[in-house]
Parts: sequence; structure tokens; C-alpha cells
Amino acid sequence: MELPTIHRAVVSDAEWHVNAQHPFAPAWFAHPCEVLREPVTGQSLVQATTVRVVATASILWVRYDCADSDPWATMRQHDEPIYTEEVVELFIGYGEDRPTQYYELQVNPLNTRFDGIITNPDEIRATMQLDTSWDPPWQSWVQCDAAGWSAVMAVPWSTLGRTDATGMWRLNFMRIDRNRSTGESELSAWSPTLRVPADFHIPSRFGRMVVV
Repeated sequence: MELPTIHRAVVSDAEWHVNAQHPFAPAWFAHPCEVLREPVTGQSLVQATTVRVVATASILWVRYDCADSDPWATMRQHDEPIYTEEVVELFIGYGEDRPTQYYELQVNPLNTRFDGIITNPDEIRATMQLDTSWDPPWQSWVQCDAAGWSAVMAVPWSTLGRTDATGMWRLNFMRIDRNRSTGESELSAWSPTLRVPADFHIPSRFGRMVVV
């Protein structure tokens, strides 16, 4: 399955009419959406997720819209294992090659955040390392309604180790939707990783984002 690629032109901060006061502003819908799929087969899912991405001069903006009949979470402390409940996730690293180190950022329906640096040289869980001492400046917002929940991430490029946005990025957008009663999960990814059992931490399957 071919890796997905998106192209984004940098939008000036002054022209981007989304901010901390209006994180879900209508300006989002002028930008194309990407659809998340089942990570093993690439098939469509019952509770759909779309993602929109905007690159401004100083910040990477990502919006997730999640169909969900029962959005839930219990964890409220930064860097708790929120991925054991319901979350949206961003994995991202700079450069064209498969990243052996990349950033992981997550948000749950209570707007609790998790962030860490992943060292993953060979795509084997036994040798993968997670550094949660990395606590960078970034923001997120969440809203829930009858259709489900939405989350916005605002991640400064400096948080990702860059002085500007331009160039090639390897990244993936993911979601964990988990039944609160049974614990059964429905996983989704922008770029299916094609591993059995499902595993998001396959950086060779990260998609590409070209920013100019």
C-alpha cells in the first residue's frame, strides 16, 4: 500500500484565523481533510475520523473530528497512560528517511495531554524506548457534542526541533476508540501500518508531509 502524502504551503500567522480563543473556528473547513483507516487492512471504520492540517509560520495545527457514540476518558494528569482509554495521536519526525526517533503527542476527550520522544531503531517493541521527561510547550483544545468529539493540537515548530516548517516530514495521525464497558478497541491511522497485530509504531509506514 502506497504511503500517503500531503502538501502544505505555509500560511502566515496573521492570515490564520484560528487561535486559543477560537480553536474550532470555521476557517478549518477551507482546508482538505484526511480520512483515518483501519491500520492493518486500510478499510473504512464504523466511527469515522477526519484530520485537517495547517502549517503556519510558527505552528503546526492539527484538527481531529471523531464520530463517537460515547466519547469518554477518566485520566486528567499530564503523561498518564491516556492511550489505554480514548485518544487521538500524532507521531512526527523531520526528514525524508524513516525516522528512528520521533515525537509522540496525544490528547483525550478531557483534554489531557501525553507527550514523549520515541527511539525506535528497528520497529521492534522490545528495543523501543519512550522518554516522557520531554515536556514541551504546545496547546490543545477539545469539544464534545452529540456527534462525537473534536480535538485541536497547536504544536510550535520549535517544539519539534526546527526553526521553520519547510521541508519533508514523516508523520502519522491515529485514533484509539475504546468501548468503556468491554475494553474492546477500534484503532485507526492515516497511513495504515499493515502489521498484525496492529501496531502504530512502524515509522517506515509513516506518511509524508511536504511543507513549502
